Amino acid sequence: MKKFNCILLVDDDISTNRFHQIVIDSLAVTNNIVFSKNGKDALDYLMHQGDYANKLSDFIKPNLIFIDLNMPVMDGFRFIELYTKTSEFNLNKPRIIVLSTTLIPEEKEKIEANENIFMFLNKPLSKSTLKELFNKM
Repeated sequence: MKKFNCILLVDDDISTNRFHQIVIDSLAVTNNIVFSKNGKDALDYLMHQGDYANKLSDFIKPNLIFIDLNMPVMDGFRFIELYTKTSEFNLNKPRIIVLSTTLIPEEKEKIEANENIFMFLNKPLSKSTLKELFNKM
C-alpha cells in the first residue's frame, strides 16, 4: 500500500476526526495527520494565512484531503471551489475525497461534475473502504 506524506482531515466533528485518525493509523499509511475544523481553517492552513501565517515550520503538505461537506464557517464545496483555483493546489495536486453521511442528488451532481474531486465516500470511514481507496492510488 502506498505511503502518504500527510493526510488532512477537515470536519467540524472532533469525534469523527479522531475516529478517522484511529482507522488511518491502523493502516500505517502516513506519519502525519493534520486536522481542520472547517473549510476556512483548512484553506488558511494550506495557504499559510490567518492562524497559520507565521507557522511555516509546522506546515506539512498533504497528499490527501478528506473533507466533510456540511460544516459551519465554510462548507466543503466552497473550500474546494476556492482551493482548486490557487497556485498551491495546481502545484501540488493533492487528491480530494469528499465525505458525507448523506448525499442528496444535487450534491452528487456537483461532485461528479468537478474534476478536482477524486471521489466521494460515506462517513464514517472504515478500514476496508480505506484499503480499497489506497489500493486505487
